[in-house]
Amino acid sequence: MLRPSLSRSCLLRQFHHTVLKYQLKIPTKQTLLNKFQFQEDTISIKDFIKRYEQGQGEPTKSYLINGWIDSPVKKIGNKLYFTTLRDPQGNKIQLVDKHEPSLLKGCISLESCIQIQGSLKHKKQPMNQEPGKSGQEYEIVLHDVRCLNRAGIKPSQLIDKKGESSIFPAEYRYLQLRVPSEQNLLKKRFEVNYYMRQWLYNNKFMEIETPILFKPTPEGAREFVVPTRQLDQTTKRPLFYSLTQSPQQYKQLLMASGIPRYFQFAKCFRDEDLRKDRQPEFTQLDMELSFAKGSKVRSLIQDLIIKVWSTESKNKSLFTWDSQKLIDCKEQTSLNSITYNDVMSLYGIDKPNLIAPNLKIVNLTELTGAKSQDNPKFPIIEAIVLKNVLKKANYEDDYRNHWKPLLHSNNYNYRSPFGIPITNEETCQNWYKNIPMLSHLGDSTQEQVKKMNRSLSLSLGDIVFISNREPDQAIFENPTPLGRLRQLILNQPETAKLFRETPGSKDDVAIWVVNFPLFSPVETENQKGAKYPTYIEDQYVSTHHPFTMVKLSTLDHLKKEPLKCIGQHYDLVMNGVELGGGSQRVHDPELQDYIFKHVLKIENSHKLFGHLLEAFETGTPPHSGFAIGFDRMCSMLFNRESIRDVIAFPKSITGADQLVKSPALVDDAVLKDYHVLQASPKPK
Repeated sequence: MLRPSLSRSCLLRQFHHTVLKYQLKIPTKQTLLNKFQFQEDTISIKDFIKRYEQGQGEPTKSYLINGWIDSPVKKIGNKLYFTTLRDPQGNKIQLVDKHEPSLLKGCISLESCIQIQGSLKHKKQPMNQEPGKSGQEYEIVLHDVRCLNRAGIKPSQLIDKKGESSIFPAEYRYLQLRVPSEQNLLKKRFEVNYYMRQWLYNNKFMEIETPILFKPTPEGAREFVVPTRQLDQTTKRPLFYSLTQSPQQYKQLLMASGIPRYFQFAKCFRDEDLRKDRQPEFTQLDMELSFAKGSKVRSLIQDLIIKVWSTESKNKSLFTWDSQKLIDCKEQTSLNSITYNDVMSLYGIDKPNLIAPNLKIVNLTELTGAKSQDNPKFPIIEAIVLKNVLKKANYEDDYRNHWKPLLHSNNYNYRSPFGIPITNEETCQNWYKNIPMLSHLGDSTQEQVKKMNRSLSLSLGDIVFISNREPDQAIFENPTPLGRLRQLILNQPETAKLFRETPGSKDDVAIWVVNFPLFSPVETENQKGAKYPTYIEDQYVSTHHPFTMVKLSTLDHLKKEPLKCIGQHYDLVMNGVELGGGSQRVHDPELQDYIFKHVLKIENSHKLFGHLLEAFETGTPPHSGFAIGFDRMCSMLFNRESIRDVIAFPKSITGADQLVKSPALVDDAVLKDYHVLQASPKPK
């Protein structure tokens, strides 16, 4: 346990380091005057050139421009210095300094913040060089330079990284954001936000903020908890807030409040393992409508998404899939849908990547009647064929080097698929003999074999992958092994391009996934090396959240066979990513209470959700809603691999903010006020 004196000594050392660095020295008055007495009536590089070209100013007229030094100062000749200025809009122009002593040399370093005054002139271009872009054929002759803040050595150390801004150290994110291409992502994010707000206002939505400090509930992912100084009056135990995973319950309470249409760009928090499309805090566009079914919500959402893609995406189109062909959303104003059962059967995952819609899984059990003997609860044998992907020069080497690594066990929650490269005619006919779950096929089942081979239509250079899964209508392993394999193939640019069917290499494909199971069985803890998931009998979790309404046609299953209940939930999936999800909600207090107590078996459900049940008893109208992962949507819209690229100050893969050094230690005395004790270090 850390002693309070130790943390204070750390602070003292940091303070001493700061004192040494700055030596408690106040800058001279002249230095401060130069930095703080500056002109506000300035102009951008773009406007300077525009005025010049439109003849609104004399060539010799002088203007003020703010910006940063974008390249090292170079001395070209006697009394002639050059550098580049970058203005706040990201435009650049060459500066020419003919003064002696130089206005630039000695007092200006890379990324120094300056205000210059000068006149515009045409650059002298070589005879054989074509005119460049606007700004490249001009330069500014300096009349005066005011250094508003001289940069230290760090920017010059990072200068080589400016062309590859993604490798800037995280602690210098503010320098990375000075790179115009990086800053432009935030500008485009703002423009998308603005466009969506205008659409929502025009469709009579009201923007309402809801609290971030909530209370812990078993609603979904792990929550961040916030200690308070309060104690429970009965138990004398400390009380905690939780940070909202989403405004789900508050927005349903707004429906109880009579709000017809609500939205907000909500900050949400989840304490879960991070990856490229996750952050511990993120933004979602949250919506809820009273007196509305899911079909109404989907109609509004697809109109918004299609318009956003049409307006804000560059050099790509949005498509949807109708089970036969890809349809450009410029020609169709709606997005098609696919059921959960179909999507799991055809693509092995509930968020299919449909840039390659014909890369499908084939149900061999349905074709041949053959069933897997490996596990009776996973009887369906299925295959996926990659046509003509092996290079003719050496089939075996190509498979071993490029395709077999996809089958590594680390890529899968449970078992890996079997892979068979078709390298000769013998393998083409008898490939199944090397797969244990098909080893029972032989001379007595030749008709099944022929039917299977006709269906797969294998030829030299193909690869066939085989696995098994649960029966139709009860597929809870998500993704299945072949679904995960398909995901791996389409997540890698080099392999994805072999199967992409969209006209453009950056086009997006969106689809609604509907008719999810309302509940899923609770998995037992994954034992190392287990080939199959196992489930705890008669224990269920909500597939999405406990407030989702059951599809009325399956209501009769709720008492005895809840796994057969279908939920009125809908996910919007794009390129294998869940862009957003929503549902029609339960607004009947008795039904909601039954789900809490008898299906999900939530202890103290009235203590946790009593506020919602009481609200339902006061005439809460039917309501439905949706939430879009706004960070994720922007990253897809702008063709970025990670949502970190479209967040001003993102957290690292460990959840740390390396810029401000959070999370941080808290002094024991503070923790004591919040009734929090530090655990002793575990013995090594």
